[in-house]
Amino acid sequence: MQGSNRRTMFFVAEKQHMPAEKWEFEIVHARDVNTPAEVATALQDCQKNYGQHFFIPVLTDPFEYKEKDQVIPLQPEQLFFMDYTRPEDIDQARILEIGLGSGILSMFCLHKGARHCTGLDINPRAKIFCGYNTLLNNLDHLLEIKDGNVADVFAPVAGNRFDFIYSNPPFEPTPPGMDYYFNSAAGIYGLTFVDALLKDVDQYLSDNGVFQMVTMAPGNEQDAFMLYELIEKHLPGSAVEVILDLQPITYDAFVDRFVSIFGEDAQSIQLMKEEAARNGVSHLHMLVLKYRKGVKGNIQTSRTHKTYETWSSPLGVTNTLYSSLAL
Repeated sequence: MQGSNRRTMFFVAEKQHMPAEKWEFEIVHARDVNTPAEVATALQDCQKNYGQHFFIPVLTDPFEYKEKDQVIPLQPEQLFFMDYTRPEDIDQARILEIGLGSGILSMFCLHKGARHCTGLDINPRAKIFCGYNTLLNNLDHLLEIKDGNVADVFAPVAGNRFDFIYSNPPFEPTPPGMDYYFNSAAGIYGLTFVDALLKDVDQYLSDNGVFQMVTMAPGNEQDAFMLYELIEKHLPGSAVEVILDLQPITYDAFVDRFVSIFGEDAQSIQLMKEEAARNGVSHLHMLVLKYRKGVKGNIQTSRTHKTYETWSSPLGVTNTLYSSLAL
């Protein structure tokens, strides 16, 4: 809760039953912590239970933290990103993350062989949490944290190129004028930052470099067609892979949360629904997008092998998604 020292500690581990050429990750434990001593105890308990098993400890805000500078708790989307990252894309790569948050994706990439990471974020608290988490993971020597720039996303790294650029950008359809989370607000279709990333990413990728993004995008029940329109606009004639999660949510059900959780005006939300309907938008899809610079082709769509996002972990309310993960 705001004004307290309450935080949430997550532990992400690699599943051990997977074949050597495929990895898959899961959150094996989560607990609330209030003091450095409790963080230390959580680390000791996880080490005792998992021994030499690879895991990533991450400190975040709790789900119910409602200030705009929330450092987002771990969600199924981060696991989705990890599971669909190809080892060869990050091995010895010079990498850039747009929107660090807690730093979980960058720490994953560094643990899995990336050479050096530059990370951008506009949220001062996110930069503090990310720095702390890299210390917990002994990765601080491999990460450079820079101030982000909303008006020009890539301005902080002007003149640089990277082998792997990635993001879990703000993607929630957000009521106009709402002072919402830094980590989530993205216009009424949730595409403000996605548009900015696709527009300029090509010039910051090295030759044969890869851009990967886990996000949510609007469309109908079958496809995220508004994202496809942006891809065709900014990366015409390029081979782009889009992996759709198995379970979309309706646009109406998602934006209704702004009334029930955050007390937004119901009429404002109704206007959002009506505009979405006029544009053929009925659903929102969680997805991973992959693009390799210079490869010609078209948009190829596939589905995940399992459901990642069940839509049971909204921000702003106490969450029980990980309550069973006790050591």
